[in-house]
Amino acid sequence: MRQLSKRDKRALTLLGAVGVVILLAFAVVLPFYNAKSGVASELEDKEKLLSRYVQVLQEEGNYRSELSQLDRVLKGYRQRLLDAQDISLATIQLEEVVRTLAAENGIQVTRSNPLQEREVGENYIKITLQINLRSDMSQLTGFLYALSAHSKFLLVENFFLNSLRSRDQVRIQPRMNVSGFIRLS
Repeated sequence: MRQLSKRDKRALTLLGAVGVVILLAFAVVLPFYNAKSGVASELEDKEKLLSRYVQVLQEEGNYRSELSQLDRVLKGYRQRLLDAQDISLATIQLEEVVRTLAAENGIQVTRSNPLQEREVGENYIKITLQINLRSDMSQLTGFLYALSAHSKFLLVENFFLNSLRSRDQVRIQPRMNVSGFIRLS
């Protein structure tokens, strides 16, 4: 092996020093700088989130009043559901309402047939009753108005109308599905 000259030794020492500086820069300084940048951005995100929380807390009264107003509206809508909690009792209640309104308007219910109930959303069931009626046009108009103005929410679907002429009078035979809703307990 050959001995290194002073010049080579100085060059190696200088290169070694530069290598150590570069190694220190990549191993210590850059990770520290990246961590500092990450902490700064994380603190900025937390500051924004905290300001949103403060804003929500300041508006808590508004949110509470809106929530209580929505609860009142929801309670009002729930009062328009049929009172029964059981499907068979709700069907009976719906039939009683329909027959009562028909009798009040002078309409004859010739046939009523409960249809299969259906779930509406997660909490509600639709109870449907298919009815055949015999009436004249003014009685039918009064009956449909009474259904729409009833305190319970009643929905008329699949409305069909047949007419019969007898002597000097036209009798109509409407067929329709009347539905009401109950809430699952």
